[in-house]
Amino acid sequence: MSTSVLAFIVVKLLVLDFQSILGDPSSGIAAFIQYSQCSAFQAPPVSGGVHTVRTKTGCARMCSEDPACVAYSVSGPLCRTHEELFQTGECYSGGWKHYNIHKRCKNEGYTGVATRKCKCYGGYVGDDCERLMIDCSEGFTSGHYDGEDGLFLVHPVLSPEPFQVWCRMAHGGNTYIQRHERNSTSFYRTWQDYKDGFGDPRYDFWLGNDKISHIVNGRDHKLFFNYIDVFTLKFRQQIYTEFKLNRNNDYQMTFVLTWGHSDPSHHGGDCLGALKGQPFSTFDRDNDDSPLNCAEEHKSGFWFKRCTPCNPNGVWSETPDKKRAGLPWEMFWTPAYGDNLILSCSIFLVAM
Repeated sequence: MSTSVLAFIVVKLLVLDFQSILGDPSSGIAAFIQYSQCSAFQAPPVSGGVHTVRTKTGCARMCSEDPACVAYSVSGPLCRTHEELFQTGECYSGGWKHYNIHKRCKNEGYTGVATRKCKCYGGYVGDDCERLMIDCSEGFTSGHYDGEDGLFLVHPVLSPEPFQVWCRMAHGGNTYIQRHERNSTSFYRTWQDYKDGFGDPRYDFWLGNDKISHIVNGRDHKLFFNYIDVFTLKFRQQIYTEFKLNRNNDYQMTFVLTWGHSDPSHHGGDCLGALKGQPFSTFDRDNDDSPLNCAEEHKSGFWFKRCTPCNPNGVWSETPDKKRAGLPWEMFWTPAYGDNLILSCSIFLVAM
């Protein structure tokens, strides 16, 4: 056998041995990342011990077989395993070559020792936390989030830039577009305010018609209205499928189907059915079909027609008998509540 053939066989066997530990690099399984050597030595992370090995591949095998090992260093026949990852940008040297057994998670993600997978935060998703979720539903299905409730960054497909939303990472992932629970902010706002969004997502707010349209026009969503009325303190819910906003026609609202809560005692009653196909209105952009300025009449912005059977963005108020005082600007939802005042309202999206 010639010297060249023998050399080829030896190299091939080494490659196969290396792939048996790391996987086929072309398949994306191999994730051992070397960190640069520098002139100044900095101590590596927590060490699991120093061992003698014949090759660097043997050190990689030793680390991969130890659930606590997430990184390793080699210096000639010496192998040092570690229980913490090497940090990007840090300077490690001293005659050792250093490797992470997994890619370093991006955007402040954390690699679990047991799972050796990235755990993402703040709205980031992906194997390496490399991108933002398009909505809270994607965050929920990504497996990175479980039951969290708070502010997250999203970047819908149609949006030119990311923005913050309030998410509930449960029940399919809820992206909130409105919350009206107290008198912390006024909903009697201009067209520009409703376009851009206003308020505090922790209390009273409107996400913004531009942002809502970026979310719902990028993929199909269900729209949920949740209410509690002052008189009965009963929770009610109404759902609308394939909710869309047409940005080119003053945020004209459409949907396909609607139904209430599965429990009849919590059925919300259809309000948007009578308003389907209407553009959005504010007191300074009157798009309704009424001789009145409905937004001015109801002191809110909404999809008005002649004018509306509901006013979830109306003025939060209380009366001694917990009933409506007959004022058009009160918060009300006639199909379910009749003349009961609304105690709280929230509107959110769930991807279909």
